Amino acid sequence: MAVVDWLVVALYIVGALAIGALFTRKASKSAADFFVAGRSLPWIIAGTSIVATTFSSDTPLLVSGLSRSVGIHGNWFWWCNAIGEVAAVFFFAKLWRRTGVVTDIEFIVSRYEPSKARSFLRMFKVFYGGVLFNCVVVASVTLAMAKILSTLLGLGNEPLFEIPVFGGVTSAGLLLLVLGLCALAYTSLSGLYGVVYTDLIQFCLAMVGSLALAVIAYLDASSGEGMMSRLSVSSGFNRALLNMVPDLTGGGIVTISFLIYLFVAWWAAAPGRGYTVQRLLSCRSERDSMLAFLWYNFCNYVLRPWPWIVVGVLSLIYFPDLRDPDKCYPAMIDRFLPPGLKGVMVASILAAFMSTLDTQLNWGASYLVNDFYAPFVARDRSPRHYVWVSRAAMLFLTLLALVVSTRLTGIIDAYKYIGVIGAGAGTVMIARWYWWRVGTVSEISAMVASLIVGNAVIFLVPDARDAYEHVIVSFFPVRLFFNASFTLVVWVCVTFLVYRAPTSRTLEFYRRMRIPGPGWRVVAERLSLRPPEGELYVAVICWLSCCIALFATLFGVGMLIFHKWSHGVALLLLALVATFVLFRFMRSVSFFDNTVAVEKER
Repeated sequence: MAVVDWLVVALYIVGALAIGALFTRKASKSAADFFVAGRSLPWIIAGTSIVATTFSSDTPLLVSGLSRSVGIHGNWFWWCNAIGEVAAVFFFAKLWRRTGVVTDIEFIVSRYEPSKARSFLRMFKVFYGGVLFNCVVVASVTLAMAKILSTLLGLGNEPLFEIPVFGGVTSAGLLLLVLGLCALAYTSLSGLYGVVYTDLIQFCLAMVGSLALAVIAYLDASSGEGMMSRLSVSSGFNRALLNMVPDLTGGGIVTISFLIYLFVAWWAAAPGRGYTVQRLLSCRSERDSMLAFLWYNFCNYVLRPWPWIVVGVLSLIYFPDLRDPDKCYPAMIDRFLPPGLKGVMVASILAAFMSTLDTQLNWGASYLVNDFYAPFVARDRSPRHYVWVSRAAMLFLTLLALVVSTRLTGIIDAYKYIGVIGAGAGTVMIARWYWWRVGTVSEISAMVASLIVGNAVIFLVPDARDAYEHVIVSFFPVRLFFNASFTLVVWVCVTFLVYRAPTSRTLEFYRRMRIPGPGWRVVAERLSLRPPEGELYVAVICWLSCCIALFATLFGVGMLIFHKWSHGVALLLLALVATFVLFRFMRSVSFFDNTVAVEKER
């Protein structure tokens, strides 16, 4: 890298620290200011922050590697989540904002009756999601970032010095340590304010860098005899790599896996989770929360993937013999980007690492403080006391994640393991919003069944050895299906046995939330309250039309990029029709803001 490249990187780090200092006073007022930015974020800020956070340092490598080795259709591994996350826009986003809670875990306090079981559930979620899962995520992006830095900057793998517990520290590890400390500094100073506004810079850097690389590579590949001709003579290319869906004509495990991705795998994403819910809770209104998640879905599934996919496919022209698909993206950066733009790209990858890290630290600390320390350890302390404890919790999570990163080697397998054992809880997470019977025992039974069945299918159902083969041609989605289906049967049976009449907390919850649908009919009739008429029907139409618009646009753009002109134009026309239907029905979406009343009652 040239001097100008390092100046771009340094400028981003200085800017992030300056933002942290700028918002320190605002974030120090209370835990609500520190963790949900005083519920003041407009939709464009909150939505962009979610997009930036999902762009972790290993995301371009994964998407480009999938597109090169498996084919474009390999991205259904994560595209399937769009179905659930679009559902979250119209069924859950405004409801989350209406609750007035600080974390998604705190939801169970307003939803379920006080009991020892509820306290156990709350604490379990804190340490499972806020500590265990959090540390795995931070460790994974740390290890991925070390690999990127070693490739791009040519850093050696020899340890510079030893630290007890952590082991040997390499050049890449030392740079990551500095970046991590910077992220810890501005996040602990400014809370979520610093996180979301540094995310804006990160998103802009990421889009400029990835678009520049894709455009330069595309123009170069299109010169001479043309891109498609050059691809066709590449030793690693075949036409099936450009398919948007896998070949389903042969049936078998490929078809089964794809159908599970299409109809089952997105269940866990539908009700929202973790830091995405944190951003929805930070919005200034219910309308902003819905628009924030709609903007996130457009950016994440339409705007952002194609630069990475294009680079991955075109790498077959320039590096046909490259064995490790993960290395194609760094190799293309090194080949095509000139000084200055290379600095923007490296800065965007470093920023992606810091963006994921700062979000995980703030979100994990919100669990530890809001859902464990404040209710069970130290009640009724001053707001500033909880802010300082939050900063200490961030430091604890940072140290713990660094230790985990030195011990963890199988990141992909770790993600798959967590994905499978957590798959069963998706249905109860949806049902607790739309069915009055769901209670604490329902959720606990789903968690227990999911852990038992998930571990059982992992050990009983074998999988392929190749990491990329796991994506489509594998038993990974089959494991998800078995766990989700069996767990659904377990918690539904438990619910019918345990909960026979609405509790006082159930009635209070409905009085505040007014959730539509047949699942609340008994409660609505008892309270003589009705949600806005036709609300559920409008949500369903918006969900379906938005899914059609999103996938038609995604695939239509891809068809045009790879010269399938008639298919691309037809898909984009379909997207226009679906978008027209979507915006027509979105006018009928109703909002009401009872946040002040909720917070007074709490």
